[in-house]
Amino acid sequence: MASVARSGVVEGDAYEGAYGPIGRRFLVIVYGLVILGIVFVFSSSFPGAGRPTPYHADAYFFLKSHLQHAGIGLVGMVLVSLLPLGLIKRLSRPAFLVGLILMAAAAIWGRRVGDARCWIWGFQPSEFAKVAYVATVALYLARGPMDRKNLYTVVLPIVVATGLMVGLLFQQSDQGMAMLMVLLALALAFVGGARPRYLIPTALALLGLAMSYALTKPYIVVRIKAWLRPEDYIHQAGYHIYGMLIATARGGVFGCGLGMSPDKWRTLPVPHTDSIYCVIAGELGLWGALGVLFIIVLLAAVAFQIGWRSRSRLGFYLAVGMGVALTLQALVNIAVATALIPPTGLTLPFISAGGSSLISSLLAAGVVLAVARHNGRRGGNSSG
Repeated sequence: MASVARSGVVEGDAYEGAYGPIGRRFLVIVYGLVILGIVFVFSSSFPGAGRPTPYHADAYFFLKSHLQHAGIGLVGMVLVSLLPLGLIKRLSRPAFLVGLILMAAAAIWGRRVGDARCWIWGFQPSEFAKVAYVATVALYLARGPMDRKNLYTVVLPIVVATGLMVGLLFQQSDQGMAMLMVLLALALAFVGGARPRYLIPTALALLGLAMSYALTKPYIVVRIKAWLRPEDYIHQAGYHIYGMLIATARGGVFGCGLGMSPDKWRTLPVPHTDSIYCVIAGELGLWGALGVLFIIVLLAAVAFQIGWRSRSRLGFYLAVGMGVALTLQALVNIAVATALIPPTGLTLPFISAGGSSLISSLLAAGVVLAVARHNGRRGGNSSG
C-alpha cells in the first residue's frame, strides 16, 4: 500500500483551481454534513434544553452553542486548507506534543464527564491531539513503508506515538477514544505497508489486553453484559440500549417526520451527541439513516481519491489518514447506535453537538483540503 502515493506530476496536468474538482466535491460533502448536524442538533436537543431548570430553559441553547463552534471550525478548516504541506509537516510533531501535554493535564486536573476525566478549560484536548496524531503518523509513513528496513525510522516512532496517546486516554478513563485510536493505528499501519502476518497477531494481542483490562473495571463489565443481554439490565445500562434500538426502529422505512421522534424527550441518552444517529433514523427512517451512512462512506472515498492524486507521499498519507479517522469514528458511533458494539461515548463527526469534536473534525477536513489544494497547483512540489 505504501507505493500507491504518486510522487510525480502527471505530464499535461492543468491548474484545477483552489481545491480542484475533487477537493470541491469533498468540501460540498463536509458542508452537507455540517448542515445536517445543525438541523438535527436542534431537533434532538430542544426537548431537554427547553425544560425549566435552575440554570436555563432555552430551547435554542445547544443550537446556539453548536452554531458558534461550527463557525469557529469552518474558519479553522479554511485556514488549515491554505497551509502548505511543508508547514503542516513542520507543525505536526509540536502540535502532537502540545496535545499530549494538555491530555496529561486533563487527566490530572480536568473535569470529569461521565466516567472519563478528559475536559480541561472548556475543551477536550484528545480531540485535537487525534488530528495531530494522524498528521504525525503521516509524516513518518512518508519516509517509507512499515517494514524491518524502516524499524527505527518509521515503525518505532509510530508505536511510541500510539502508545503515548492510548496510555493517556486510559489515564483519562476514555476507553472509547482509546479503542478508536488503536483501530486507527492498525488501519494506518495497513495503509503504510505493514504486512498482515504482523498486523493480525498484533490486533489479537491488543484485543486480549483490552479484554483483560475490561475485567478489572466493574462498570465496563456491566456495560458489556448489558449489551449482550439488555433485558437483564433494563433498569441499568440496558435501558439506554433498548432506548436507542426503539428510537431507530420507530422510524420504519420513511421515518416519523422531521422533529417528530418521541424518544428524544425521555428515553434516548444524550440524543444531541452520542445517540443523534438514532434521532436521524427515527425521523428520516431507514432511507435517511442509510443516506447518512452513504455520505460518510463517500467522504472517505473522496478523501482517498484526493490522497491518490497527491503529488507527494506525505499528501497521500495526510488525506487518507484524516479520511480514515473521520470515517472510523462515524462507523463506531453508528455501530453503538444500532447496538452492534457496546456503548463507547464517541460522537458522530460533523453532526453531533460538541465543540471540541466538531472543530477537530473540521480541522481534519481542512488538512484533506490542503492536500487537494496542493494537488491543484501547477508544478506543485513533489517531495514527501
